[in-house]
Amino acid sequence: MVVLKSIKIFKLDIALREPFRISFQTFTHLNNVLITLTSTDNISSCGEAAPFKPITGDSREEAIRFLQLAAGRLIGRDIRDLHELHMILSELEHDSGLISQTAKTALDTAFLCLIGKIENKPVFKLLGVSKPNIVKNTLTIGIKSIQDTVRTVKEYMRDFSESGLSRIKLKLAGDSEKDINRVIKVAEVFDGELTLDANQGYVDPEIAARTFNRMYEEIGERIILIEEPCPKGDIDKLKYVKEHSEIPIFADESAATFEDAKKVIEHEAADGINIKLQKAGGIYWGKKIAELANDYNIKLMTGCMLETGISIAAGVNFASAMKGMINTDLDSDLTLPINIVEKPLPFQNGARIPIDKPGLGISLRKEIRDIINGTLSLIPVF
Repeated sequence: MVVLKSIKIFKLDIALREPFRISFQTFTHLNNVLITLTSTDNISSCGEAAPFKPITGDSREEAIRFLQLAAGRLIGRDIRDLHELHMILSELEHDSGLISQTAKTALDTAFLCLIGKIENKPVFKLLGVSKPNIVKNTLTIGIKSIQDTVRTVKEYMRDFSESGLSRIKLKLAGDSEKDINRVIKVAEVFDGELTLDANQGYVDPEIAARTFNRMYEEIGERIILIEEPCPKGDIDKLKYVKEHSEIPIFADESAATFEDAKKVIEHEAADGINIKLQKAGGIYWGKKIAELANDYNIKLMTGCMLETGISIAAGVNFASAMKGMINTDLDSDLTLPINIVEKPLPFQNGARIPIDKPGLGISLRKEIRDIINGTLSLIPVF
């Protein structure tokens, strides 16, 4: 029996190196929540919530409130039964009327990390594989001018050449001509594969399909997938683009939760699904989405929000253990000006690689541990 003794909750704010723009938002900071769990045996683990209400459905304030309420129900519990723990969180949602997918993800991550440390296993082995699958990883470029995009591509090619960078992801603006020209220019500079993410930028599915087919005519199969072309939840538009695009279409915002993904799959509305653990509610629910997708031969990728090396490590362990995973977009920690973990999981041979160490395979930097342990002055939220 492994009993949970304490949960600590901290706000986590990190300024980005430069503004990061998607079709409907520009980010200047990472505004997340860090949690730590400690067992009665004084074994500790950490997790992270990365809320952004338009995509994850919750704000940071809601995530913190959910975590505060969850602490009252979880402390004193045996943490080995992940199913039971998630049922407790579901009951909390029902009783409080408060839903926070990112808070559940933070807890789920920390639970699995703690179990891994107790059993002396990495999380990917807890998920049932003895050897991790190696999945190619993208580096993402937000919406910029063509000149600035090309400059960033060249910087990535220089800075990550030893990592074997072979895929770059471009955010699209929803402007057909500008998007086409920008993608072509990148393909001229970078000879690897591309993934594209419209972030709901195309309201008209016919324009989206025509745009993507023109890209395909110019670049061909080097574009391996395009995410979420139309407004989230509009399954008919998503399906139209999927049926008329030469490039595979992946659902992202429209497949946030298990129920969302189930609807997309049952309506045959996408060629693949981007499982973001922050939207899904953690690895527990992400695995259920992956298993359902596998039943229908739907391809998978694992992406991220603006996250540190903590939840990126969760995504890497998860993606490395799931069948049908053809791509990861687990890169946000690589370009942050501050790493809160001692050593991020490796980016080598073009992929993020989990390591055979207990739990997530990462540890917090000493400065962060000092804050958590109270030797530096930062007041926890709870």
